[in-house]
Amino acid sequence: MQFTSILWAALGIGLLIFVHELGHLLAARLAGVRVEVFSLGFGPRLAGVVLRGTDYRLSLVPFGGYVMVAGQDPGDRRYPAREALHSKTVGQRALFWSGGVLMNVLFALVVFPLVFHAGVPFVAPVVGSVDPGSAAWEAGIATGDRIVAVQGKAMYSFENLSVEIALHGGRPLTLALRGPDGAERSAVATPHFDAEAGLYTLGIRPAVVDEPPPLQVPATGPAAAAGVREGDRLVAVGGQRTTGGGLPAALRALAATDGAPLTMQLQRGEATVELTVPPRALPLAEQPPRLGVVPMADTVLGIRQDAAFVRRLGLRAGDRVLAIDGQRLLDGTLTTAASGQGPLRLLVQRGSERLPLEQPATAEERAELVRCVALGAVDTLQVVPAADSAALAAGVRAGDRVVAVDGQPLRTWSDLRSAIERAGDRAVRLSLQRPETAWQAHSGASGGGAEQPVELTVAPRREVAFDCGVVPMLTERREEVRAASLGEALQLGWVCSLDLVKQLYVTLKRVLTGDVGAKNLGGIIRISQFSYQAAQRGPSWFWYFLAMLSVNLGFVNLLPVPVLDGGHLLFLLIERIKGSPVSTRVLGYSQILGLVFVLLLVLFVTYHDILRLF
Repeated sequence: MQFTSILWAALGIGLLIFVHELGHLLAARLAGVRVEVFSLGFGPRLAGVVLRGTDYRLSLVPFGGYVMVAGQDPGDRRYPAREALHSKTVGQRALFWSGGVLMNVLFALVVFPLVFHAGVPFVAPVVGSVDPGSAAWEAGIATGDRIVAVQGKAMYSFENLSVEIALHGGRPLTLALRGPDGAERSAVATPHFDAEAGLYTLGIRPAVVDEPPPLQVPATGPAAAAGVREGDRLVAVGGQRTTGGGLPAALRALAATDGAPLTMQLQRGEATVELTVPPRALPLAEQPPRLGVVPMADTVLGIRQDAAFVRRLGLRAGDRVLAIDGQRLLDGTLTTAASGQGPLRLLVQRGSERLPLEQPATAEERAELVRCVALGAVDTLQVVPAADSAALAAGVRAGDRVVAVDGQPLRTWSDLRSAIERAGDRAVRLSLQRPETAWQAHSGASGGGAEQPVELTVAPRREVAFDCGVVPMLTERREEVRAASLGEALQLGWVCSLDLVKQLYVTLKRVLTGDVGAKNLGGIIRISQFSYQAAQRGPSWFWYFLAMLSVNLGFVNLLPVPVLDGGHLLFLLIERIKGSPVSTRVLGYSQILGLVFVLLLVLFVTYHDILRLF
């Protein structure tokens, strides 16, 4: 099955290259230009046949292809002028250079209606989970909501939704929603920029199928030894059912084992089986040394839109909460605010300033602060030690800020983790800044934020970890989009093609402005991965993906970069305006620069493709 999918992926990419070069071939025939070589791939000729003076060949390097015609180089005088490209009119030469792009578009316009007529399975635009503090969380979007439309444009898939959000940027957008009960409402959300992904996102993940997930069971694991079989479906674990909204709790029960046996209820065909699986301890030497600390969540990630009191208080996204009612924030939550009385007093760090925020507050308004503000750990080295950890045993307290390990200053959380892993089992010396636990609400008052230097020696530990030997295979909820008639299929195909062109244009624009990270561009490795995945999802999705890729290929080739089709069309436009071709010298240097640019771009995207693999 895997080999078949890889073969289909390779054939699909080869088909698109063939379609593009076939466009050039047909355009050359229409313009009366002699075609010397039609090659799939570059480099030395492996095999081929010569027909009507054209060498149809398969070449060694299987990435891309080309058509070589007589007179493509203005200095080429080997053939009669009537057969040479350089002697043709501007319109005939434009037809030749646009032939590949036109064939790519034609391929998409034919394939899209066919696959929509047959039916294409898409990941449903239904919310499976919402990240606290995200744009969706701020807007009140909840698990189970279906996003029907974005800015009035109907959404038929989660993939389509993600692209629309990313390309909209950081501007507010209106979402049409339908809840699990069928009730419809609208919400306004402002996407947040995800620096790691390099995209604007809502902070949601797609819903999964509400049925017991099948299990992947390694043959040498403890679950297999206990009688669990590959393909068994997990109905419940530790009393937590995997359906009816209980999947997150069931997965936590499966992962958070302390070595105690786990009771699993399984669906095996028509039968229900209950087995007890004793987890197996993983080799201690394979576990990384740990201090047993986590970064403190003290930064405001998001504020719900209906939080009137919080906005009156003046709290903003990005503020670091330092103290609540005069008490230093030590647990990474705002729950202490709910138990206070009288005016609510916060001390926050905003940029380089420490600001006191104060507002009269009822019990309901204090509860609103806890409910409507999401805290997270952002670029902080303030830590919270876990119970029974090496850090807690050595005297590390919640709220301590780690500034150095063995005298080496730290800047990021990654620096701290790397320093501990380098130390191995050797004890390390931590340099800490310990704030006072009792703070006044105003920075100028007694105890206003003084920090004491503390030196501690901590011996990192390798914590015991257990493995149950099962991996639940979650399946995203999918829905088939099928046109009711041939006319509707043609309309869907046309709309999909136009949407792709628009998305490609906006993507290029967003990459140039920095709203979309350049690392999101993909090269041949990523295309091969997606082709393989598309082949695994079935014929209709595979052909849908090829149609999308064909439009992408046509768009990229139309860019005004020398050596690409668009670059040649640009020179023809200049020739039409000035009345004569550009000089051979200008053409030659521009081709070299264009080739260097394309090669650098290929190296750039391939580098990021390789990074994604690891």
